[in-house]
Amino acid sequence: MDRSVARIGAWAGWLSLIGILGYHLALTVLAGQRVSGTTDAAAIGAYYGHSVIAVAGVEQFLVIVPVLVFAVALRETVATSPLARLAATVAVAAVVAESAVILIEIAAQAALVSAAQSGEPIVGLFRFWDVLYNSGAYVLEATWVLAFGLAMRGLSVFPRGTLALSVITGALLAINVSAIWVGIPDAATLPSNVFLGLWLAGASIGLRRAAAATRVTAPVLQPA
Repeated sequence: MDRSVARIGAWAGWLSLIGILGYHLALTVLAGQRVSGTTDAAAIGAYYGHSVIAVAGVEQFLVIVPVLVFAVALRETVATSPLARLAATVAVAAVVAESAVILIEIAAQAALVSAAQSGEPIVGLFRFWDVLYNSGAYVLEATWVLAFGLAMRGLSVFPRGTLALSVITGALLAINVSAIWVGIPDAATLPSNVFLGLWLAGASIGLRRAAAATRVTAPVLQPA
């Protein structure tokens, strides 16, 4: 495999990490703590009254591109056996599916801002956005983290403990699926975001190591 594939994947991974974390941090600073798991029209309207929420969606659109590049490059790098190829392909399929979900939620979020600013009914649309983004999307996210973790298992270029990190991150993301249904506070979902950031960093480091090797061949991608 050409080393440039892993190198491009590493850069895409770092861009994805910066884009995802930057988006959430900036939105929290500019618009305050987001609302989730509520049907309080006043609270929903107050939050989505911030125009910056709709504008920030443009950044989310753009981040989808490096995420997809990262996923495909990681699949190409870790598919060193039939089972690893299967797991990595499942992961890519989950990333593609989540990308479609993100596109829809960005549009719904912009519609929420318009509804809040024009005084239109907002609870039903918000519930659609909340269930899609803060429940359904986590199923896909947990799937691709766990599947890639299995595909990376034992490969020496990835940091030790990658599989364990993948399992923990996937479990936290899976728990988040139930958050809006059982009343888990939105702030309590923060640990999963931290672990996902660590996971993306670890995967990007592994891709960079693969790219830096003299040749990215089977001997390089052997168990440590």
